Formats: sequence, structure tokens, C-alpha cells
Amino acid sequence: MLLPVFHLSVVALNVYAFTYDQLYLDIPFPSTIFSEMPFKARYVFLTIWCFILQTIYFCISFLNDIAGTNESSPKRTPFIRTIKDVLFSVAFPIALYVSVAFWSIYFIDKPLIFPDYIEAIFPAWLNHTLHTFITVFLIIELLVTKRNYPSRITGSAITMLFVVAYVIWMHVIHDRTGSWPYPIFDVLNLPLRFIFCGFSTILGLGIYVVGEKLNSLVTPVSKQYYTNGTSKKSKLK
Repeated sequence: MLLPVFHLSVVALNVYAFTYDQLYLDIPFPSTIFSEMPFKARYVFLTIWCFILQTIYFCISFLNDIAGTNESSPKRTPFIRTIKDVLFSVAFPIALYVSVAFWSIYFIDKPLIFPDYIEAIFPAWLNHTLHTFITVFLIIELLVTKRNYPSRITGSAITMLFVVAYVIWMHVIHDRTGSWPYPIFDVLNLPLRFIFCGFSTILGLGIYVVGEKLNSLVTPVSKQYYTNGTSKKSKLK
């Protein structure tokens, strides 16, 4: 009974946070073109892509609570449970990357990621909802539910597709507006942007593997998949 309440509560918080942002926050952008974009141009940020992905995941999790199964290794896996498991394998590394990247840059050189003029109008609770709770909620989810990860090729490929799609989108935004979504890119030349994006991709892959390993530790009985697509059931002693 507690799982549906938890999943629905996360969805409710996320919907409230996004609604608050749309109704009450006007973030100044360096280009007036941003003001013409739908949803106050929030979709230019990786944070919002991650936030939407997490919200979709918890919506699917709630539906799985009602119409699917939370068994560690069901004999017949409902389709919605399969979607839930695959989404978690992507949502976890993306959320952890967003939290690590944001707070690391924040403490090293805050103006590059969260300038004072934005922080002054941005409620702390909303900042943590977008950059901290996204990881906290998924760690709780990791500990209290069971899942079967997809094969590493499948899961990592979907994760990298998500990352590459955003990198391309970020450059499209820059081409259209002449501005980057994040101030840090204003101080990076092309080689440094290449290095930054390459390092971020490698970090994302590393976090994906960490999530896969953590899942195998917290799930006593589960299907463990390998890169060749084969699987076997394993039981932790």
C-alpha cells in the first residue's frame, strides 16, 4: 500500500513544482528568443529533461503498482513492468549525473551553473526538487522495489541516446539563439566543449554500470543480464 502512495506523492510534487515554475517564475535569459518559446523555454535545460523523465517513471511505477507486479522475478512479466524496469535503468544514471554535475559546478564556480541573479528569485525548495530530490527519490526506489535491468547493451544504448539527443538539442538552441542554456559553455571553446561532453558521456556510462551493480546487490533474486543478451537467475547469499 505504501508504494503507490510514495509513487503518487513524487508525481504530485513534480507536477506542483512545474506548475509553480510556470506560474510564478520568470528567469531572465540572455536572448529575447527564449521568451518566445513554449513553457518559458524550460525544455532547453537537461535538468528539465531529467525531471520529465523521472515524472514519467513514477507515473509508470504507480500504474505498475495497480495493474502490474512488483515481484523480483515474475514468471510472466507484464508489459508495464518491463517499461518500468527499462525506464529506471535510464532515469537513475541521468538523475545522478544531473545532481553530481550541478552541485559539483555549484560549489566550484557557482556563476557557471546558477548565477546569483537566478538564485535570488529561485526558491530553495524548487532548486532541491530539480537537482537533489531527483536522485534521492530514485535511490529510495532502488532500495524499496525490485526490478530486472535490460541487457547492458540495451540499457546503456538508450541512456547514451538520451544524452546525445540533449547535446544535439543544446547546440541547436545555441545556433538559433546565440546563447547556451548553461553559462559554463560560454567559457568553453570548441575543444573544451568536446572534452566536457565526452567526459560527461563516459561519466554517464559509468553511473549506468554503478546503477546496474547496485540493483544486483539490493535485489536478492533477479535476472542478471549480460552484454550478449543472455541471462540467468542469481541469488545473493
